[in-house]
Amino acid sequence: MKKYFFFLIFFLTTFSCFASNLAIVDISFLLKNSNEGKAISKEFKSQSEKNLKIFKKKEKELKDKENIIASKKNVLSKEDFKKEVQAFSEEVKKYNKERKEKIDKTNNTNNEKVVKLLKKINSILIDYSKENNISTALDKKYVIISKSETDITQNILKILNK
Repeated sequence: MKKYFFFLIFFLTTFSCFASNLAIVDISFLLKNSNEGKAISKEFKSQSEKNLKIFKKKEKELKDKENIIASKKNVLSKEDFKKEVQAFSEEVKKYNKERKEKIDKTNNTNNEKVVKLLKKINSILIDYSKENNISTALDKKYVIISKSETDITQNILKILNK
C-alpha cells in the first residue's frame, strides 16, 4: 500500500512540474490577427480579386468569339469552319494555361509569405520560451483542455506586432 501511495505522489508531482512548463499558442489566431498576417491576407485577397476580374473579362471575350464562330457554321465551308474551331480551341487552351500559371503564382507567393511569417513566429516562440522557462509549447488546435494561464497567444501577438 505504501508503494502505491509513494508512486501516486511521485507521479502527481512529476506531472505538475511538466504542466508548469507548458504553454499553449493559437497559431491560426496569430496568422489571422497579427499586423503582418492581416497584410498578407489583404494582399492575397486583392490579387485574387484582380485576377478574377481579368479572367472574367477574357472569358467573356472567348464566349463572344465562340458565338461568332458558331454563327459562321452554315456560312463557311466545313474545312474553314474546322480551322476556326481549331484555332479557337488553341486559344482556349492557352488561356487556361495562363490562368493556371497566374493562380499558381499568386498562391505560391502567398504561401511563401505565410511560411516566412511562421518562421518569425517560431523564432519569437523560441526566445519567449527561453525568457519564461517554458519547456513545451503546443498549438491550441491540438489541445483539448488547459488552464487559461497557459495560453500565451496574446503575449506572442504583442511581440509579433512590434
